[in-house]
Amino acid sequence: MISGALEGFTCIDVSGHVAGPYAGSLLGDLGCEVIKVELPNGGDTHRGRNPKYDGYGPSFRALNRNKKSLTLNLRDKKAREILSKLLATADIFLENFRPPTRQQLGLDYDELAKLNPQLIHCSISGYGQSGPYRDKPGFDTIGQALSGMMSLVTDLDDPKVAGISFVDHSAGIFAAHGIMAALLARAKTGVGQFIDVSLLQVAIAFIESHVSDYLNGGEAVSRENFPKGRIYSLLDCDKKPFMVHLSGHNQAWEGLLKSGELDERVGDPRFATRKQRSDRHDEIVTMLRAAFVKKRRDYWLPRLDANNIPNAPINTIQEVFDNPQIKHLGIPKQIEHPKMGVSNLVGSPINMSGTPPQFFRPAPLLGENTEEILARLGYDGNAVKDLKTNGVI
Repeated sequence: MISGALEGFTCIDVSGHVAGPYAGSLLGDLGCEVIKVELPNGGDTHRGRNPKYDGYGPSFRALNRNKKSLTLNLRDKKAREILSKLLATADIFLENFRPPTRQQLGLDYDELAKLNPQLIHCSISGYGQSGPYRDKPGFDTIGQALSGMMSLVTDLDDPKVAGISFVDHSAGIFAAHGIMAALLARAKTGVGQFIDVSLLQVAIAFIESHVSDYLNGGEAVSRENFPKGRIYSLLDCDKKPFMVHLSGHNQAWEGLLKSGELDERVGDPRFATRKQRSDRHDEIVTMLRAAFVKKRRDYWLPRLDANNIPNAPINTIQEVFDNPQIKHLGIPKQIEHPKMGVSNLVGSPINMSGTPPQFFRPAPLLGENTEEILARLGYDGNAVKDLKTNGVI
């Protein structure tokens, strides 16, 4: 019996920041051996994101669980030779270099495919492998802005970042999705392939259903019109926010009115149809807020539940992990590093009956597995010592 769906596969992860490491962690959750290649001095930038944790920051631990760490100074020819030896037998190569950087390092897919025809090479970039923006640096917020996504989550008169890296994490998911599809294709063809994932294309794909009306001759979606007549953000008497999301039928609308002690509004002809409620959305918001502000949300949420109205408090991060459903899901989960102690993580959201995602190993210390991996490649103790002395590892 295998312990993970991807047990027996090896991924060489030469990525940093968020998107690539997240993709690698998703593969690692499924049992893939993920070898993270980092620069000897400092490693992945997320190691030092919070200096108080001395190179083992919480975001690094989350994005790099289930990995081993090998330090290689890829500016050095000998380091690139070591990487080539790893790639010669690996199943997956994951990186987020800009195309020119990858070319300078001699890591183009056409050359790597000669070395290992079965290799699946996934490259995550800002804008893709061609086009006028190809060589520009890209980041999550830039992808959000250029794709139109940010216009849906911020006030354009006073723009602010959303507080979450939608695009980076989505790119990681799409990259893992593409890699696993390529593994299935390889099982049929015997050959690998190149996977091009860009933050820009991911961001546009992420909001595709929201822009489909515009693309087909309709109105462009905005924060003001998505979707009217069904979703309401409300405040209680303590100004604690909560959300209500109705289904489209009249029974849900009437249930909302009864929940909010607005029984006299049931049957009001101004709000009788979904279209009328959409057209009068702002009027309804004013009416609902005037009603729900009279009492605490602890009073309102059970009433909404009793009327089968989907609802939830808008939790702060500090409130999330006290929720009974989240506790039932076993979140957060714990994993322990022998030197760095226990980390609290959320882990994979996929639940599989036969080969469930697991915490196989905690995020590694910088270079923690360098000697182990080099020994596998045939480097003895003296050779490793020379590589360290010369700044290769």
